Formats: sequence, C-alpha cells, structure tokens
Amino acid sequence: MSGNVRLGAGMAFWGDSVRPAIEMVERGDIDYLCCDHLAELTMSILAKQRARDPSLGYTPDILDLLRGALPHCVEKGIRVVTNSGGANPRAAAESVVALCRELGLSGVRVAVVTGDDIGADIDDLVAQGVDFANLDTGEPLSTVRDRLTHAAVYTGCEGIVAALRQGADIVICGRVTDIALYLGPLVHEFGWAPDDWERLGRATVVAHAIECGGQATGGLYAGDWAGVDGLEQLGYPIAEVAEDGTAVLTKTPASGGRVDVGTVSEQLVYEILDPANYLTADVTADFTGVTLEEVGPDRVRITGGTGRPAPQTLKVNMGYRAGFVGEARFSYTWPDAWQKAQRGITFLKKRLERAGFEYTDEIVEYLGHTSMWGSRVPEPRDPDLPEVVVRYAARCPDQAQARKVFTESVALYNNGPAGVAGVGTRPPLKELYAIWPCLIPREHVRQSVELLEV
Repeated sequence: MSGNVRLGAGMAFWGDSVRPAIEMVERGDIDYLCCDHLAELTMSILAKQRARDPSLGYTPDILDLLRGALPHCVEKGIRVVTNSGGANPRAAAESVVALCRELGLSGVRVAVVTGDDIGADIDDLVAQGVDFANLDTGEPLSTVRDRLTHAAVYTGCEGIVAALRQGADIVICGRVTDIALYLGPLVHEFGWAPDDWERLGRATVVAHAIECGGQATGGLYAGDWAGVDGLEQLGYPIAEVAEDGTAVLTKTPASGGRVDVGTVSEQLVYEILDPANYLTADVTADFTGVTLEEVGPDRVRITGGTGRPAPQTLKVNMGYRAGFVGEARFSYTWPDAWQKAQRGITFLKKRLERAGFEYTDEIVEYLGHTSMWGSRVPEPRDPDLPEVVVRYAARCPDQAQARKVFTESVALYNNGPAGVAGVGTRPPLKELYAIWPCLIPREHVRQSVELLEV
C-alpha cells in the first residue's frame, strides 16, 4: 500500500465510553478503528458469564459502539478490529451480525478469530510436558487446577491479518494482545513479513502509544493535569503510520484534550517494564531509541525504536476462584477518633474469633489516609482528626465465613466505643478471582478464522 495507514484507538477497556470512538468515526480520517476491551480480570468475569449462559462471555459494549459507529464505518470504508469477543468470540460475532441486520446493513463481513482459548486442552498439554508453572511464585498448576475458570493465550496478529486478507470488515477476536489489534492492519496493508523485526518493533512503539485511548491525549496526565482542557469530551488518539513503521500521532478533530510530547511520553512508559525488551506475541520491541517531535498543534511525530525476534513462549492468562471477601466499614468521630477506631477494630476481631472465623488474609485500611499508600505513610493518630473511616476486609474460603465479617461488625452500633457511624447495610458478598500467569511454547497455539456475512 502506498501512503499512510490511519489507525484510530476506539476503546481502551471494557466499560470505556463508546462516544470517543463514534466521534472519531464521524469526524476523524481513519482507515481502521481498533478497540481493546480486555484486562486480565475481565476474562475471569466473561468466563463466569459464559459458564452461566453459553450465549454470553463477550463484552456487550461492542454492540453499543457499533450501533453508533457502524453506519459511518460502512459509508467510509472503515474496518473494525476488536478483542471484544473475550471468552466467546463466536457469540460476539453472531450478535454483531444480528445488529447489522437490525440496522439494515447488508454485505458486511464479520470474521471470528479463535485459538486463544486452551481451557479444554490443559490436561493434554500438561501430558505433553507444558508445566504452566506460576510465573510469579513457581508453584505448580496442580495447586489451583480444580478451581480454574478459564485459560486464554495472549495471541498475536496473525489471525487478524488472515481475516483482513479474506475481506473482513469487522474482525472479532478473543484474547489477542492489545498490540496485535494495531499490528494486524499494518502487516496486512504494508505486506510486512512476520519476521520483519525492525518494522514490527517500531510499529509496536506506535501501537503502545495509542492503545490506552485517552491516556495519550491528556487523560490521567500527571505532567500538567490541571492544564488539560476539555477532559469531559476527550478525543482519542489516531496514528498516521508510514510504511517504515514511523508515525504521526494526533486525535479526533474538534475534541478535548491534547497531544504533545508530554502526554505521549507518559503513555510510552506505561506498563512496559524493561523498555529495551518489551515482550509481545509478535515481536520483542526496543523503545530505547524512540524520539518524539511536535510537528504541529496536537501532532507528534514518533520515530526510532526497533525489534528483535518474538519470544518462543506466549503468556497464558488463567483465572481461578480464590474464595470470598468479607468486608465491614465504620467511622468514628472526634474526639479521640483514632483511639476509638482501634478499640472498634479489636472489638470486631474478638467477635470474629468467638464466631469461629476462618480466613487466609486480612487488611485494615483508613480511608483517606492509608488505603492508597498502605504502611508507607503514618497512621492517622492525630487526636484532633474530625473522623477516621475504617475498612476491614478478609479473604475467606466460602460465603458463610465471609458473611460473618459484617454480621459481627453490626454490634459496634450499640456495644462498641462511642461515636460510631457508617456501619450501613449489609454489603453484597464478592467472590474473588485470581490470575495464574504462566507460559506456553508458541508451537502449541494456532489461530483460526471463520468468516460470517450479513
């Protein structure tokens, strides 16, 4: 392809506003709308939904987005690439096809990319020698095997490329990497080889710069958060990518926020760990040679960066049931709010002990003081504090144990220290899901593509 390929970041997570994507399609000049809906725990939620109802397991916000954006996409020839399929990409694609019919749009080709879900193959893979040891602790998978809810591989862009080459207008994936959503269109359009590490690495830098949506256009900007105008109608980033993998970053015209070296720099260092070895399913990218240059209002040129061969293993996102959380909150007022709070905590713990409470971990936080910083800041001992708000929470093996936390805290209302407030009503019990990070040799993973047409 001659000329640039214009990639728009439409979504950054499940629950993100769909309005920036719709406005980008309406007012921006883009070729692809790339939408990331998945985080680690999102997959656990989606897997739980799929287990309850086989027609669920994808992020339904893709339908809200396409309802507003798809007529413009069809009119302008904009193609959509999304991982909203989550734990059930086929169901997501069928829902999108139904939406197209509802909107009266015919001839729309919807591709389903699968291959990331290895949940049904785990035991066979273990028998073949894949140990799935926990990356953080080294523990064997057997410690949580019976509590697993899902197992999804962070796959690369090859399935997306294949879908686009088959003429897909909308590509719906499961757990592909955030980067793959952007690399796929570029590999397809420019015909890059799968081992063109330099271009793939350079383009990964660009993809990472825009993948988190508004974080590149002034959202969460620590450098000058008070000086960014229009956050309420923040425009999302657009990358105008050249054939060599360099790009100019901008945003939706007539939108809030800003694109400058500062906003882009903050996003570039977000979640990359080692900037010389940013591991993705498609390439090991090196950010250390990146240069940013402001070339106009809300326009930043990004050059430099390179890549090396992709890792021989792929990361697997497994989730497992990890018990329930029992929680209680209560407040104490001046005078002696801190001392009263300490007596209230002791009161609650002794009541729980008498009730035969079982738990594996607990935490005490003082909201507004230590809930963000923990033990790194002093406790709120000032005798003149007007109030202290306590949150006590414990990880419990089952609902019955978790329920005891609030039940035993209610007695604080008339049996504990004076000046209590805010115990409130019984909070809903929350089941905990935990992540089991591990690796799989890439030769065990194969993506496949199915094309549906409206």
